[in-house]
Amino acid sequence: MVLVLAGLGTSLDYASIKLLNELSTADVVLVEAYTSIAVGYTYERLRRMCLGELRYVSRRDLEENYEWIIEMARNRKVVILVAGDPLTATTHVSLLVEAKKKGVDIDIVLGVSGVYASITQSYLQAYRFGRIVTLTYPEKEYIPYTTVEVVRENLERNLHTLVLLDIRFDEGRAMRINEAVELLLRIEEEYCKINNCEQVLDKVIGVGVARAATPDMLVKADLLPKLKNYNFPPPPHSLVVVAKPHPMELEALVELASLPIESIKESVYADVLRYTSYSKPAT
Repeated sequence: MVLVLAGLGTSLDYASIKLLNELSTADVVLVEAYTSIAVGYTYERLRRMCLGELRYVSRRDLEENYEWIIEMARNRKVVILVAGDPLTATTHVSLLVEAKKKGVDIDIVLGVSGVYASITQSYLQAYRFGRIVTLTYPEKEYIPYTTVEVVRENLERNLHTLVLLDIRFDEGRAMRINEAVELLLRIEEEYCKINNCEQVLDKVIGVGVARAATPDMLVKADLLPKLKNYNFPPPPHSLVVVAKPHPMELEALVELASLPIESIKESVYADVLRYTSYSKPAT
């Protein structure tokens, strides 16, 4: 039959007609719940949307023991549900490649991407973003210095950085913006001691995007260290480190993400203010 990789979008509000059609005609629906969170999709709600068998699958099922899924799709319609857009994670692309190699038909249902939603809802210009990076929880023998390196390299090139935050469903935790800010600043301090460089992240602007493209989304911009003081709704969260903003970007952050004027003056981008309407006397 066919193996369908389907995106749930960022929330139930973005369920597409194609997604609903695939769910209603599937023999088996497998729910992947480890790469991200799709708000509003409970087991009970999915059960009402599916006519066939419904079950959850683990990371190991899709990355290591996927043969049984492909074999099942030879004779049945199998739909794998993924939060956001299903092609964002390479895990799912690899599964499609293996299915195609084994002669199984495939189909794809695109969904609203949490990654791209975080970029667009930061109110910054999308073409000014550099390499995307993930901030993971430090381990005993691993500190994510690479994350800091990427952010600093993007800043040197005057590019914004989307920092994706660690989600560990098996441990029941997901990194919050407040944690991420503290972690980034601490790691940069250690990184600069090792590499004899000057810290920069304490003087740049950050944008915290909580629950992007969901009904309870909250976006706040401030001097990066100050972002840890905001009360954001539960994850998923992401963080944007802002390069020198265009005046129009700066005005968008002030008006749409509540960026305080005083925080701009404390940042390394204070000079941009003179090119905005905020430099003119109030009338």
